[in-house]
Amino acid sequence: MKVIVCGAGEIGSNIAKQLVYEDNDVTIIDESESLLRILNKSVDLKSVCGKTSHPEILEKAGADDADMIIAVSDSDELNIISCELANHLFKIPLKVARIKESEYLNSSYAEKIFTAGKIDVDAIISPELEVAKDIIRKLNTPGAFDSFYLGDKIARIVGISINDACPIINTPLRMLPGIFSGLEVKILSIFRKNQIIIPSGKVELYPGDDIYICIRNEDILRALRVFGIKPQENRKLIIVGAGNIGLNILKILEKDYPDINCKIIDNDLERTKDISSQLSKQSTILFGDAIDSNLLKDAGASDSEVIITVTDDDEVNIFSSLLAKDLGCKRTMAIVNNINYRNLSKKLDLDVLINPGNITTSAILQYVRRGKVKEVHDFGNDRGEIMEIEILPTTKFADKKILDLDMPDGVVIGGIVRNNKLIFPDENTTIYVKDKLIIFSEPASIKEIEKYSEVNIEFF
Repeated sequence: MKVIVCGAGEIGSNIAKQLVYEDNDVTIIDESESLLRILNKSVDLKSVCGKTSHPEILEKAGADDADMIIAVSDSDELNIISCELANHLFKIPLKVARIKESEYLNSSYAEKIFTAGKIDVDAIISPELEVAKDIIRKLNTPGAFDSFYLGDKIARIVGISINDACPIINTPLRMLPGIFSGLEVKILSIFRKNQIIIPSGKVELYPGDDIYICIRNEDILRALRVFGIKPQENRKLIIVGAGNIGLNILKILEKDYPDINCKIIDNDLERTKDISSQLSKQSTILFGDAIDSNLLKDAGASDSEVIITVTDDDEVNIFSSLLAKDLGCKRTMAIVNNINYRNLSKKLDLDVLINPGNITTSAILQYVRRGKVKEVHDFGNDRGEIMEIEILPTTKFADKKILDLDMPDGVVIGGIVRNNKLIFPDENTTIYVKDKLIIFSEPASIKEIEKYSEVNIEFF
């Protein structure tokens, strides 16, 4: 696939790297020569320096025969114009735009603006909203570092860190069905010391492992208890950072969780004044520095269940989380962009790290994947991804037993959603049309899985 990426910031660079890794023909555009030079040192792609809204620059980037444009610069207006030019001048089939401002995303206007015949954008990605939704999902799964739904919310994927208190450490995985006593759990992947381990009957879990499991959504609390995690109610929480992400979290909480009492801290006085007029009685905004322990005490850190730190500053997010935990806050959730800090998460005793780049990349990748890929969750750092694939006629998956599939190494079929039920398959399970497959794949096998999900031309 020939793809043009507009914007070489963190999001654009992450997407470009992933697409190049998967053998796509990628050209990236940005006004910053230094950003393009840095990217060209580590990634084999074409780069064009200039404004993404200039037709000549798009033409130079190969827009005449491009399959897709992904406009993810820091300017909503530039992204919209780039997609408009891609549509009207170059007839690029697939157009994805990053939109930050909530005014553009208001459903009253968005449905009228971003539509065929108006501003023809195929997919709108709001990183701030996607991150806020991701944080809420994680908030609803205490004790897990990751959590998301697949298969129309019938399946739940949960990331769990294994510690010494886990009752099933040093136990071969083949023995777990007897221990679980009727609870069906599929371990999709194990990350141990920066290595991916594909689960098998002989493999054991050790303290320090990070695992992803697939379960039925209604079994979440029971599954967490099996891994030694006690349920925890969220009644009081603190949010640090009243930017777009913090505001989106507040809006979701006030709409869907009216019983949660929330304190939000920000060091921008004008922003706190502006936000205070938009809050309900369940939320209170405090002006000040979140790494001031006295302010954290005033915010109620000592008896709060969670602190969520979402400023633009990694250090503020990390240190305010640690200070709150030292005061008695039970759980921390922090946005951390710097990979070096993320690698220290366990030593720093941070419970949940949020990587906005991975979240946004995952949201965009589902539009890049060939075949009927419904969702993609990319873990970053070459840790692979979990995807949901709907089975269409004439694909290589359709009407075949799993044992008859010549699957590449590093792939785990974790579940099949069929007729609103989650099935945990074995090698004799047949995959049927309209099934939704839940698959984990190592990075090297993703391209092969795409081929399996492609529809042959006779289908059309």
